[in-house]
Amino acid sequence: MTNVKASSLSPSTLRKRSLSSLCIDYVGGFCRHGDNCKKSHDICAIVDVDSPPEAPVLESQPNFLSLEPRLPLSDGRFFDHDGPGDLSSAGARHQNDHVNIHHISILPTTDEILCRRLPFVPEKSLNHQHHLPDCQGRHLDINFRQLRYDQVESIIDICYHASQRLVTSPSQPEVFDYEVRSETPQGRRYSLFQDVEIVELYFDERKGIIVRLSFSCPPALRGRHLPLSRLFEKGMLAALIGIDETCTCLSTTMLEVFLCQSTEAMKVRTGNELRASVLLTFANSQDSEGVRRLLYNMQDLLSERFVLVAFPGALLAGFSFCLKKIQDLFSKKTKIAFSSLIAPSAASSSPIPAPPQYTTAKDFTYNCDVLRTTKQLEKHSPLTLKPELMIANKSYQKEFLSLLAENTTLDDGQATALCENLCRGLAFTQGPPGTGKTFLGVTLAKVILASRRPNHKPILAVSMTNHALDSFLGDLHSAGITKLARLGRGSKEVWIKQYQISELAHGMKLTQVERSEIQYARLQQEGLNKEGVGWCEALNQDYISWPAIRGHLKVNYKAAFDSFVSLESIDEAKLSDIRLARKAGGFAFEYWCQGGDIKDVDQLLERFETMLGSNDSLSGMEYTDERSKDRVLATIAKNAELVRSSGRENDVWTLALKERKALSMKWKEEVSPWTIIDQAAEIHRRHQLAVSRKKDVNHKINARCLAPQDVIGLTTTACAMNWPLIEQLDVKTVICEEAGEVMEAQTLCTLFPTIEHAIFIGDPQQLRPQVNEQSLSLETAAGKGYRLDESLFERMMFPSTPGVLPLATSRLNLQRRMRPEIANLMRATLYPFLQDHESTYNHPLVAGMVESLWWLDHQKPEDRPDPRSSHSKSYSNSFEVDMTIGLVQYLVNTNEYDFNDIAILTPYNGQLAAFTQKLSGTCSIWLSEKDRENLIDEGLLTEDEAKFGKKADVGMSSMLRLATIDNFQGEEAKVVILSIVRSNPEDRIGFLKTSNRINVGCSRARNGFYIIGNASFLRGVEMWSDIKSPKLEGHFRHDAQGIRKTFTPSKIQKISSKMLPVRFPVVHNSLVGIAARKNVMRHHSTAEWHVRSLATEFMKLAGINALDLVARTVANACMSSYRLNFLVAMCINQPAQNIKKTRTLSAILPSILYFWTAAIVKNGSALPKTYQ
Repeated sequence: MTNVKASSLSPSTLRKRSLSSLCIDYVGGFCRHGDNCKKSHDICAIVDVDSPPEAPVLESQPNFLSLEPRLPLSDGRFFDHDGPGDLSSAGARHQNDHVNIHHISILPTTDEILCRRLPFVPEKSLNHQHHLPDCQGRHLDINFRQLRYDQVESIIDICYHASQRLVTSPSQPEVFDYEVRSETPQGRRYSLFQDVEIVELYFDERKGIIVRLSFSCPPALRGRHLPLSRLFEKGMLAALIGIDETCTCLSTTMLEVFLCQSTEAMKVRTGNELRASVLLTFANSQDSEGVRRLLYNMQDLLSERFVLVAFPGALLAGFSFCLKKIQDLFSKKTKIAFSSLIAPSAASSSPIPAPPQYTTAKDFTYNCDVLRTTKQLEKHSPLTLKPELMIANKSYQKEFLSLLAENTTLDDGQATALCENLCRGLAFTQGPPGTGKTFLGVTLAKVILASRRPNHKPILAVSMTNHALDSFLGDLHSAGITKLARLGRGSKEVWIKQYQISELAHGMKLTQVERSEIQYARLQQEGLNKEGVGWCEALNQDYISWPAIRGHLKVNYKAAFDSFVSLESIDEAKLSDIRLARKAGGFAFEYWCQGGDIKDVDQLLERFETMLGSNDSLSGMEYTDERSKDRVLATIAKNAELVRSSGRENDVWTLALKERKALSMKWKEEVSPWTIIDQAAEIHRRHQLAVSRKKDVNHKINARCLAPQDVIGLTTTACAMNWPLIEQLDVKTVICEEAGEVMEAQTLCTLFPTIEHAIFIGDPQQLRPQVNEQSLSLETAAGKGYRLDESLFERMMFPSTPGVLPLATSRLNLQRRMRPEIANLMRATLYPFLQDHESTYNHPLVAGMVESLWWLDHQKPEDRPDPRSSHSKSYSNSFEVDMTIGLVQYLVNTNEYDFNDIAILTPYNGQLAAFTQKLSGTCSIWLSEKDRENLIDEGLLTEDEAKFGKKADVGMSSMLRLATIDNFQGEEAKVVILSIVRSNPEDRIGFLKTSNRINVGCSRARNGFYIIGNASFLRGVEMWSDIKSPKLEGHFRHDAQGIRKTFTPSKIQKISSKMLPVRFPVVHNSLVGIAARKNVMRHHSTAEWHVRSLATEFMKLAGINALDLVARTVANACMSSYRLNFLVAMCINQPAQNIKKTRTLSAILPSILYFWTAAIVKNGSALPKTYQ
């Protein structure tokens, strides 16, 4: 099939009418006059002169589907700088290539998917050419285009590849066994389902039209396997791609998953378990063309053949709200806070942050007494900070910092950062690992709240992730800030529930105005919901419903129309009666179609109640006003009597059932099926607008609920989603945690126009924001000019544009996490100013280990997986897996550590999956939700294999933490083991070449940090070279001599028999003496008894407290030879002269004892004959 291009629908058959000629109430969803209204209730295409203009139709050459692979250009270019749309010298690239970003569809169009020209994506630098002048608008344009490309490029690539498969695959009526998982030439995975049918429609009170699609389900996904596969989780993005083979036209409809139904659930409908289904909503609620296309196909007005594409892990809400808000800011020209600093008009600008506007009020001071203890408050005068003096007076600065040191627990760095943050409107604070960034954020919140004046506004507490936000809110709550509110539904903390906006607003009494507004908004939504249900029923079944025929009868059969409508006439003075009657609207027509007799009032009223009850269940509403119901029933009975007594000839109620069916079929044939579908699509569009209006009313009510709170917590996504709500609060202060991980585009959504004090706390030298497209990353050569993964924090602190000066930044400098020798790694690389708190010198040594820092160097190559397997896209190293697991087992068997004290980190999902599979039978494993999702989405683990990691399954105290480095920032552990993984002759280093990721990996440990990896392989990376430099030699053992030579199992007896008597004569003689008195049995049944006795006597002779090491030792006796060798290596590398030191002896003896214990249990002959 050749010349396949994007299809386009013919214009809607609905007449275009101006809004002024219509009943505005009915257009909005509810008219109290109903069908008796004197104004037009036509379902038509509305022309509103006051509404924003629609996106212009671009004149561009059609794009065609090629069967060649869609790959990047050979010259390494990814983007075009030739301007967007008609500004390009070659003309618009496709129908979505608009100059104005407000007109760009966030999700790609079919023509955009087929386009092979490079997209226009501008660079971030102010010195780079752009079609807009230097201003906020240009800044918004750049951030929008970059973020959108990062999110939709994978969607475009997948849809292009899926379209190629659709076009080249033969048309088959039923396909029951096929491979669902697929991959594009660029390596993007997706799932493609075949033999897709549009089964039926539903109408949801919030989402509008919902489409049920069924498809052939391959054997691997039948039964309950499809829901467990997470391919169709609620909110995930999907695409329905269709080909019309009569005109070689391709269509793409973007959908959002509402509900997945397994083959078991579909068995009732299909009679077998060969097909599954999924309920989908339209990703763009205003996509009338997409609605029309699917309904045309459902009614066989179009004949497209479809495939259904599931995008792994693609959540529409994760990016669409931010992009929509940037579009909104651009179109309305809304000024974001600090726009002159963030988006300067010239590259030579020198950013100078002014103090917060609210601090310039007369006699304003910050109340810092909240930082004192109760005892200090009694002895000292008030501790207040005057911003104007702190900024201008050096002696005042020094004096106040001295007071903070005397009266609070703040260290020098925290005290300085506190003062600087309070005195800068736009404030950034860098906090190296373990320096108390969250503590500073809590302290700032306490001071700001204590210093507020009347009519105060709440503080916004913002984080990138729900986990970080809940942690920050938890710390605020522990500090005594209890007037909290949490927006968004992503929290998994039980204690947060009481602070959700839904809970806070539940008992709030509404004002009269609020009750009126919410009632009318509800009526509008309900009215359109009732209409939508009727349209969907008409399209699902072979009959015409009242909403579909009403307009036709009103124009062409006025007498019949009046006969039906007159039965539903209700007193307009009673709004509750109208609302109730509208819920059963059309009941008279339905009663007539079923042969109902107008004289049988009881049956007529029963039909009314039946329709009322069914519609109640659909909307989820309950009506308990029996008086209103009685009035409506009485009115209907009265109306029936009037119609019956009117005596009109040829009345429709006098027809027999057969005649009625013939007449209704005649009416149905007179109404164009195209018109019915176009009207249904218009009702869906109006309904979604009504839902939006109701949400606006709820925002007003929620704003009154949030106004008295002290702190409102929400993620950056929730900021964009709830912008209209937050905007009403007139907030002045925002505190952003982990600001170094937030994309600048997302940060812009937190800078409301009313913000006067924005505080960003994080560390741009730790993890950067995560991007999908490496061509936009500053860590690649192609992406250095785009820098999408550069946070606002990093850009302001380390500006890359020539002529732009860095913004003044505060810095924390005292770490409380790591033992000093571990912190030396940070000092030697990124933080030469970093100091150690005195408490870090008291962190205990790692039990059973000679060194707190150790690099276990090796030359073992990484694994080479089958290129066709799911593991081919990530990396693993089996040798490092075995060595790491051996070390974990050894540490746990010292009885000093639980599993949760230890964390295993790795840069790669492939290695994480290998650890998970090997350890799952040994202990309980904790995986972060994001790591679990990544492992499943990449096909590295099944849902069953990654089912652990949920804290509800088992207590955290017994769970070993496994994590990728990228998902462990902000966490720590007593002992951290880092598996490097990469070791190959091609010197492909991968993720661990960036200093940010190395920094996080090397700064999570409190007491012990152990690296297992090929040290020489990393010699080309500057930061790794600094870590292995001679100045750290005394603290970090990475020399391979004395370690690698003991890795072979054959060396065990030789080392133990020759070295032990020489190095440890006391231990040697003790073991010989004990063994002479004990009959050492080789059977496992008696081994435990012997080892326990041996351990007790041995520890007594050694002069240290006996530990119950043996119980755990015997339980885990069958270990790998690599592990035995590792323990031997740790023992014999201890200098002989240190054996007399009690502290060193305590650390070494468990290692020796464990080695001998394991050898006894595993194989008695492993012991030298001297000790048998």
